[in-house]
Amino acid sequence: MQPIAFCSRCRGMRVGWNAPYIRHCLSCKEWLSKSTNLLILTILLSVLVLGFPTPSAYVFSGQSPVQEVQEAGFDLPVLAATSPTVTTVKAFLKRYKVDEAHCERIATAIVNSSRKYDLDPKLIASIMIVESRANPFAISNLDAIGIMQIHLPTWGATAEHEGINLFKIEDNVDFGARILKDYVRRFGLWDGVKRYNGWNPENPDSSQAGEGYMQKVRSIYGAEKSAVPSEVLN
Repeated sequence: MQPIAFCSRCRGMRVGWNAPYIRHCLSCKEWLSKSTNLLILTILLSVLVLGFPTPSAYVFSGQSPVQEVQEAGFDLPVLAATSPTVTTVKAFLKRYKVDEAHCERIATAIVNSSRKYDLDPKLIASIMIVESRANPFAISNLDAIGIMQIHLPTWGATAEHEGINLFKIEDNVDFGARILKDYVRRFGLWDGVKRYNGWNPENPDSSQAGEGYMQKVRSIYGAEKSAVPSEVLN
């Protein structure tokens, strides 16, 4: 039979490895000194650490060590995987001698905008090649600027009103894709491409330029696609 201990604070309890007795040993000043309490606490913690190694926490929690650290409030750098579409567009740009320092960023911007506006990324890239050879700082003698050559007399006020930085790759690509999508939706694919270049069927002087522009884009785009993808026509 286990002996019974009595304490004026903790009252009666069985002596041994049970919760009331251990709590009494660790906390009751009438039973042990502070130094003894510290010794017992150290021994108990050592037993717990040795008996339950840290890696098991990740096994039972279903989380990785990275998730545990992040949930504890520590941020770890995350390496974003490049999508296959970005890789394909990047390779397309390299074939046309686009500055490699900007290739990854431009390809990512093209893919993001193509998804946003439901356009073929290679169509956007083809227009970009014809417009500026993917030069983010290109300025034409017709006051068109940036990588997609946004025409300032037509679109400058909108860009200023919306806070669009036309020398920033992502802003210029997104604005250009948005303009292109509107033209394609209203006038069809290739007439939309011609209108992106400023073609106006009511102006006979622009007809030849618009046709030539469309053929340049089509030759680059056609080298990559034997047929127009259905998503471009939507």
